[in-house]
Amino acid sequence: MFNYNNAGSGVAKNGPKKKPFFKFWEIFARKFWKFFCINALYLIFCLPIVTFGPATAAMTQLMRRFVLEQPIFIWHDFWKEFKKNFRQSVGVGIADVLFIGCFVFAIYYYDNMLNVDSSMQNMLLMAVTVATAAFVFMMHFYIYLQIVALNLNLNAIIKNSMKLVVIGLKSNIITLLVCIVVITAFVLLYPYSLLVLPLIPFAWLSFVIVFNSYPVITRAIINPYYEARGERNPELPSEEENEEAVFEDMGGKEEPVKVKTKAHGKVIH
Repeated sequence: MFNYNNAGSGVAKNGPKKKPFFKFWEIFARKFWKFFCINALYLIFCLPIVTFGPATAAMTQLMRRFVLEQPIFIWHDFWKEFKKNFRQSVGVGIADVLFIGCFVFAIYYYDNMLNVDSSMQNMLLMAVTVATAAFVFMMHFYIYLQIVALNLNLNAIIKNSMKLVVIGLKSNIITLLVCIVVITAFVLLYPYSLLVLPLIPFAWLSFVIVFNSYPVITRAIINPYYEARGERNPELPSEEENEEAVFEDMGGKEEPVKVKTKAHGKVIH
């Protein structure tokens, strides 16, 4: 039985921070049912192909707020971000759809060529196609995030994304591998995987991308912007421990309280 009359250990103010791996799964567990709702909304808003970009931007913003541990109202915030970022993201979405179509066609074409003539030239063309697609795919880890988080024109966003692929290369490769594993699993399990699509995969992959990529944007773009202005990024955790306080937070330092009781067991205050 728990004894609520004794002080517990509390939460230490300067206690160790959670490792990213554990923080990821903790947030996912807390928001588990919201992922289903967001995934369903995303699919509905993607049905007209031209709205792929705004729908992706809206979902990205919700995942960003999950990562920052900010509250959201799923329908209200999704619709708000869909409308807010529509003009900038609709063109990106259409370009994405065209790029995916060209990539699939190129892979099919070069695969047939390799079956007929497996020369070094054809193998090199296939390798260049795959490498280009991988680079562009990793750029998209940052394109939609910058659309929703920063006030930049599209040219600046594209240039930043190319640089961020290199700056956060380790994180990007991990994210890319996770995406490849999940997408490959869905392809191999087709058509049974279609039953799972409406449930969670798009929202979960978006969360993986945002969780791994937004810290790179924070370090490379957002923090330097505020530092140049002599300010502090408001998204960072507060630094109250560096300020002189009237009262000291004793979280995690309390000693157990010994409680005296009468014969009939009531607490004496």
